[in-house]
Order: sequence, then C-alpha cells, then structure tokens
Amino acid sequence: MYKISEGVYTLQGLRVGRVYLIEGADGLTLIDASVEGAEGAIERELAQRSYTLKAIRRILITHAHPDHIGALAALAQASGATVYAHALEAPIIRGEQPPKYAPDYKDSPLNRRFSAWLGIRGMPPSRVDRLIAEGDLLPEVLPDLQVIEAPGHAYGQVAFYSPERKLLFCGDAMVRLTGRLGLPLAPFTPDMAEAKRSIKKLAQLDVERLCFGHGVPMTRNANARLRAFAAKL
Repeated sequence: MYKISEGVYTLQGLRVGRVYLIEGADGLTLIDASVEGAEGAIERELAQRSYTLKAIRRILITHAHPDHIGALAALAQASGATVYAHALEAPIIRGEQPPKYAPDYKDSPLNRRFSAWLGIRGMPPSRVDRLIAEGDLLPEVLPDLQVIEAPGHAYGQVAFYSPERKLLFCGDAMVRLTGRLGLPLAPFTPDMAEAKRSIKKLAQLDVERLCFGHGVPMTRNANARLRAFAAKL
C-alpha cells in the first residue's frame, strides 16, 4: 500500500486497474474495484493496515469497464458498502447493458487473449446504491470531495476532486503508462474527441496530486504537467 497523502493510499499488488483507499472516521472508501477475482488481493492489502473488508463503507466507481468493476460485486457483498456510480454507468454495473467501446472495437481472439493476459475477466452484476453527477459533494468521504463528469473514455465517467488537498482521481480520463501523460486507450474509448475535452476541463483544476486508473500516481508538479499535456491536444 502506497501513501499519496494523509489518509489516502493506492493499493499495490493488483495486476491491472488501480484501486484507491481513503480513510474516514466511520471506515474506508474505495475508488474503483479492479478486475474480477481481485477481492483477495484487495483484502490482503487492507490487512496491512489492520482492516478487513467489513471496514469498507463506500465504493466510488469512476466508470463501468471490467478492470474497474470486476471485483465490485464481491466487495459490495462482503462489506455491505454503499456503491456510488453515474446514471449512465449504473445499467452496465447492474448487468443490464454491455460496456461501450470504440465503434471499431472488435471482440477478436487477439483482444480476448490480451484481456486474459492482463487478468481481465468478466463483470459480475452489482447493485448501485447512489447515483452521482456533476457538482455533487461527498463530504462523507472528504469534506470537500466533488464529483466531476469526465466523459469520453466512458459516457458516464466521473472524476473525484478535493480542492483543499489539490487531489484529483481521474479514472481513465488519461493514463500514465510510460511515465508520461497519455490519452485513454483508443479501442476502449467510444468518443476520443470528448475525452480530449474532458482532459482540458480537468486541466483547469488546481492539482498537485493526480491519481490515474492506470499508471503511477503523480504526486508532484502535476499542475504544470497536466496543463502542458492538455495544451497539446
């Protein structure tokens, strides 16, 4: 478990899909849920700080792709946590709709083998307890935590931002797979033009710590790097 700021951590030991932990007075909040079967690794990570799955009070979902919600059903059932998601992602989480990818995405044997290599399996349906949207405040997580819609990679993708901490959880609005900021992966992004607009929107925030769904969190000089990246789009 790696500390990002006081009471905020990223879990380690997960093959794909980052999970973040925020400690609160009443228990824990997770942001995203990694792949199906990752609940065991998540449980082991929590044990490093003497927590069990029962300590999870809330699970915030950035978007409904299998590397972000695969273990959600198992975690929600084991913990009884409240699950938060955008209205456009909720039907996918509940198993009522498939996830939406790029128009030319093909469920080819090669893509299936690549997903299997990453450890990406299915998306067991999960309940959604609370719908969230742009401008919602989540003081039960952090006093000033805001919901910011950041569509493109997923139509209902959201980011979570704390102005006081200058802390942004951006989901897959952008990635940091090579140490540098990059666009979300094209095959899984139904609207890349909208994704670029979301990056420019997020770049207007005052950010010191930037936490990705894929890639090592950026804990210094994030403002300048994010704005320089957005300016090139």
